[in-house]
Amino acid sequence: MSTPEIPDAVPGADTSAPVADLVPPAPEAPAAAPTVLPPAFTGSSLPPAWEPATAASDPPEAAASVVLSRPRVRWAGIVWGLVLAAIAAGAVWFLTDPARQAALASWLVSLSPATAIAVAVLVLGVFALITGVVGIARRAQRGIEQRRTAASAAGLL
Repeated sequence: MSTPEIPDAVPGADTSAPVADLVPPAPEAPAAAPTVLPPAFTGSSLPPAWEPATAASDPPEAAASVVLSRPRVRWAGIVWGLVLAAIAAGAVWFLTDPARQAALASWLVSLSPATAIAVAVLVLGVFALITGVVGIARRAQRGIEQRRTAASAAGLL
């Protein structure tokens, strides 16, 4: 079997070279970049999780002794939930009847700038009042809890 010859692409070129000599060399594999690994972690003084804990470890510190007779009531969530539910109920009430929608739209359009500012200040005042009521309820709850804790510590309960 003879080696195939390449047709004359360039006049005067040597066509007697075998095809294997004319194939470009394969690119060399790039050198592997050096990998930087962090050092192994060896600073733990705890035993591995699969080994039982030893009795020589320090006992956990006692938590602050607070006697709670029952969970606290989150008054802010209750009060604000009721307020937002009332606002939503009012919005649904206005939006379900086209006559009420028209009355509300005409009232809003007829507001003067001074009246609009007064209504905005009134709404902000109502929100401040609600925040104050929540603060009073929280303070009262803390006072009741402190009196209950003091009474239980004195042995009265």
